[in-house]
Amino acid sequence: MLSLRTFKKVLLLLSVASLSFILLLIIRLDDFASRTSITKNGLVNRRNKTILIWNGFDILDSSTFGEGHEPFIKHRCQVSECIVYYNASSLPLEQYDAILIHVILLNQTHLLPTFPRRKYQRFVFLTQESPDSMIDKAVNVTTLGNVFNWTMSYKANSDIPMFYGRIIPKSTAPKNLKETQQRIRETHLAENYAANKTRLVAWLVSHCETPGHRERYVTQLRKFIRVFIYGDCGTFKCAQSSLYPSTSSTECYSMIESKYKFYLSFENSICDDYVTEKFFEAMNLRLIPIVYGGANYSKIAPVHSYINALEYSPQELANYLKILDANDTLYNEFFWWKDHYEVESHVTQMSRHSFCDLCKKLHHDEGVIKFYPTLEPDWLPRTQCKRISKKCSIVLKPSD
Repeated sequence: MLSLRTFKKVLLLLSVASLSFILLLIIRLDDFASRTSITKNGLVNRRNKTILIWNGFDILDSSTFGEGHEPFIKHRCQVSECIVYYNASSLPLEQYDAILIHVILLNQTHLLPTFPRRKYQRFVFLTQESPDSMIDKAVNVTTLGNVFNWTMSYKANSDIPMFYGRIIPKSTAPKNLKETQQRIRETHLAENYAANKTRLVAWLVSHCETPGHRERYVTQLRKFIRVFIYGDCGTFKCAQSSLYPSTSSTECYSMIESKYKFYLSFENSICDDYVTEKFFEAMNLRLIPIVYGGANYSKIAPVHSYINALEYSPQELANYLKILDANDTLYNEFFWWKDHYEVESHVTQMSRHSFCDLCKKLHHDEGVIKFYPTLEPDWLPRTQCKRISKKCSIVLKPSD
């Protein structure tokens, strides 16, 4: 039998061991709580998903959002438990939850991250360039099968949308076609957007030869109506003084909206979903954008807020613009939507939406495995882009 003294010693040792176990358990639980959160559906998510910008962290698409955890708080993301890293050596590569790869830069580095990937680690195909641009920059998407888990781009079917802009309805926006038609009819009672404008068509452009042959359309259009071309491809400058010619976009847009009734918002490629900031910036101005691109603009912008050049021959378009120029009532009807929608066109808004969505998806799709066995259907010109004929009346696939 144990003596009383021995029994007391054993009891003391057991008490110390129990206390140590409880303290260790509290520490472990506290550490677990700091790294996890309970979602509404009861799932446990790890806090602070880690996102590495593998290359091109200085590109505006990603650099505008910012590095670290603070940007997710600053931008009021619905789910903010994420951290962005610019330096790959900040963590072992296998510890990042997502690695964002600017695909357009792979022709410069020819390097993809190589290491034993974890089961739920995401490689994200990131680009804001069209398939035409990828060909121009020698990026071969046919070699990138079974590499990427998600896509992050301007395309509507992207896992994480990164739209160049958005047109968001306010509470007063019409709910159906009948209400829209009523708003259009009432527009003539509002201000005159044509007042004091002495010129018709302006175009600010720096790339003079493009895969979509927009310059071919404009050459034909200029046979029937005058087009004032600013920038590297034109002869007009935005500043009045020849001593200080300025072609900054801000100054140019300000001048253009004060003098012109129409603006050529022409994309360099006619590719599915491809619509860039030049359209959304024009929608923010007091003029009518004339679009030229492969996007379904009717899903992006309010009805009767723009003119689609590809629905007209150059001569037909010129005739239509002259009709609108001669009739302020018809011209002003294109601005019916201004008080009922908000336009986002800045890169800050674009990056905020996309990185907030990425953080949310990393938490909500934690247990979902997905790979792209091939990227060709969405990222080759022959499947995504069109060409315009020399007569500008027929849109052709590149293979035609």
